[in-house]
Amino acid sequence: MKSKPTRGRPREYDPEAALTAALGEFRRRGYTATSLDHLSDATKMARPSLYAAFGNKFEIYRRAVTRYSEQTAERRRHALFEEPSLQKGLEDYFAAIIDAYFSGDGEPLGCPVLSVISGEAAADPVIGAELAAAIGRSDSLLQRRMTIAAEAGEIAADADVRGLAAMLAALQHSLALRARAGTPRPELIAIARAHVALVLKAAGAGRS
Repeated sequence: MKSKPTRGRPREYDPEAALTAALGEFRRRGYTATSLDHLSDATKMARPSLYAAFGNKFEIYRRAVTRYSEQTAERRRHALFEEPSLQKGLEDYFAAIIDAYFSGDGEPLGCPVLSVISGEAAADPVIGAELAAAIGRSDSLLQRRMTIAAEAGEIAADADVRGLAAMLAALQHSLALRARAGTPRPELIAIARAHVALVLKAAGAGRS
């Protein structure tokens, strides 16, 4: 009687932990400077295992960023769409963004997209498309919130919601650069609040 085939050995790695470790390498070193050897050391996975589990270097990066975005999306969405005050919502949104630009130990890492792949975007069309898509998602989210604000009377009904959203997105990009350069978190929070106040003033917030 033939014996039943045995199942393969159970997976010996935690994919969530591996992607977190991989993203940390990309954020510290940049995309180009991060080698597969760096990723192998950080994840404690042999290079063939990395390929088998996640694909090539870009796929490892893309999947790590997707996981990161999913983890941080709810806090940002709550800030923008569930806070009763537009100003409080925007301030909380940028506070969440700033928190994500630092590691749990307070290490300034910047944005896992803007601070990691922007240098390669012009030379690599795939990376360029990834960067453009990430920027587009942020722009759309902020524009949707400002459109809701205009319709609800939180800002002027004829406010340029697209332009306002672009101003807020530019703030997000600036914060990423400043965080990467080591600007302390309290200073980033102060910059964000001042900028939000200026944008709301330009939008006609609070006018009767």
